[in-house]
Parts: sequence; structure tokens; C-alpha cells
Amino acid sequence: MSYQDIQPDQVEELLAGGDVVVIDMRDADSRAKGEFANAVGHGEDVIQGLVRRRKSDPTVLVYCYHGNQSRDLCNFLGQFGLNSLYNLEGGWLAWQNWQAKRLGMPGVANNWLLSNGFDPNNLNSRVHAGMSALMLAALQGKREVVDVLLAAGADLRAVNDDDHSALWFACVNGDVVLVRALIAHGSDIDNRNVNGVTCSVYAASTGKLDVLQVLAAAGADLTIRTHDGYDALESSSTVPVLKFLKSLVRDSASDDARQMPAGNAAMAQESIA
Repeated sequence: MSYQDIQPDQVEELLAGGDVVVIDMRDADSRAKGEFANAVGHGEDVIQGLVRRRKSDPTVLVYCYHGNQSRDLCNFLGQFGLNSLYNLEGGWLAWQNWQAKRLGMPGVANNWLLSNGFDPNNLNSRVHAGMSALMLAALQGKREVVDVLLAAGADLRAVNDDDHSALWFACVNGDVVLVRALIAHGSDIDNRNVNGVTCSVYAASTGKLDVLQVLAAAGADLTIRTHDGYDALESSSTVPVLKFLKSLVRDSASDDARQMPAGNAAMAQESIA
């Protein structure tokens, strides 16, 4: 055999040993989601360049999805006299699984990340429209995955292409447990999307009373207006939401009235009656 199979836990030592040509045989979309530093594709120019350098016997690491195509390429290169060839046994999938185990990623969370195109070695990797794993897990209501990502330090302030955070997607899902968890870990409760819409305005406009109550209890600013000039109260889409927000306005006005002189307090009470 003209090459050696290398295990995922041996890769870092190989790469640290000097100048290594790293060939990634996966498609462009897969490579965009994660690859080894300085990896190149397996185009004809790359192959010809290695053949021309065969006398200097460059060290070459080849990997693909599962370790099959990369094995064939190693065999092919070996026919030209290249000797320092390494095939990543099990391919990129094996590397991801090893990295996940090293990070202590539970199997369920690891499998979910892989099945959705995320790199378990990069908690903040993105897929379509800038969605991070934390955002998608929140949208899907995957509490266990969200818990794992939060414990591992996923970026709570990250937003997608529309400036939506993980908290926004938890509100879309309507899971108040996830909403509370994300707030407790430090999510920006008043983050505004590209249209200036906060989670509170969204919850009010979609009639998600239980979500809105959680946001309000956590101190969300209900007076923030969208770019079109609407706040949460003005965005209310159901009677229960409208009554809830009006009750907060009345309570706030009553508290303010208690701080006023008697005459002014009476006038304030009349204005909200």
C-alpha cells in the first residue's frame, strides 16, 4: 500500500509537523461549512503540481466524506512515486465525531448538528441565511440541543441575515421554556431585526400572549418602535394581548401617579380611566 491510514486523533500532530499539502475532496458547499486550514480541492492543477514535486516527496493528507474517495486518490498518487501519503480514515465525518466526543458533545446533540449540516467543532458555524445551530435548535424546539449548545458557549448574540437571534426563533416556536433559558443565559431581549421589530413586538403581533408575558416579566422594553413606528401595544393582534399590554400601561401610570403631588395624581388617574 502506497499510503497510510491516519486516525482523527492523529491529524493535529501530522499537521503540526511541518509543511503538509491538505486535499479536501468534498463539494464546495460542504467545504464552506468546515474544513482544515489551508485545504485545497482535488482539481487537476493540484494533482499535476504534486506529481511534479514527487522527487521532494511532499507530505500529503487527503480526506473526503467517509474515507473512500480519498483512499482511491492516495492509491493514484502513489503510482507516481509519492510516498508520504495519508488518508483520513472515516473521512470528515469521523473527524467531526471525534471532535464532538473531545468536546463532550452528547450523542443526540452531535447527531442533530451533523444531520443539519453544522460542524460540531464550531459551535457558531452557519448554514442557509446565516442560521447558527443555536438559532435552528430554538426554532425547532430542540430543548436538549439548546441546553448543550448553551453549556458549550454558543454565541447568544449572533444574528442571521435578517438580524434575528436565537431568542427570536424561540419566540417563533412559542416554547416559553426555551425563551426563559435563552434570556437567563444573557440573550439581548430587545434585539431588533432589519425592520426594527423586537421579540416583544413580534409576540404581540402574532398573539403569543404567554411568550409576551415572559418577555415583559424579564424586563423587555415594550415601548421600542419598529421602523414603521409601531410599538408592542399598537401591534397587538388579539384581545388578550391588548388587555395584557393595557394593564401594564395602567400599572405604570398608577406607579407614576403615586410619585406625584395629590392634585396631579388625581388628574393622571382620570386620564387612564
